[in-house]
Amino acid sequence: MFWKSFVATCGLSLAGLLSASAQEGYMDWAEANGLVGVFAEPDADLDTDGITNLMAYAFDLAPISDPEAWDKLPSLAFVGDPPEPVMIFVMPPEIPRDVSYVVDLILDDGKRVEIARKNGRGAWAGSGEITRRKLDDGCTEIMVQIPLDMEIPEVAKPLKLRVEFLP
Repeated sequence: MFWKSFVATCGLSLAGLLSASAQEGYMDWAEANGLVGVFAEPDADLDTDGITNLMAYAFDLAPISDPEAWDKLPSLAFVGDPPEPVMIFVMPPEIPRDVSYVVDLILDDGKRVEIARKNGRGAWAGSGEITRRKLDDGCTEIMVQIPLDMEIPEVAKPLKLRVEFLP
């Protein structure tokens, strides 16, 4: 009796994980990953690693202790001579339809200016210089640079990436 119950439970769990690739949106992803109640909130961070559920969802990461997380999340690099800031991150092969990826330029006075946006599976838009590179695993590396006609602010981290739900 116990064995049948265990097998049925595992079967349901696997069915949830298998359907995760055909999810309809964030709540399907949360359910497929066993997140319920307050733990399913987009701003929740169960393992306190600084990666919210929404960020994990947007970058196709496990919500708890994903060893690949820091390789896929955005990082700020400085390239060229003189060095210019570049936002680099990896988009998953299956981009969620219900999120926007937004790169902001942080000005010296602290104001944010949107320079690049991708709504769901749509094309990138904005004044930022966007470079894409397809990776062997089906993911796409994205690099966003400040537009040539804008000055580079003196702030320590002039580029930020945010993820938000589409309206």
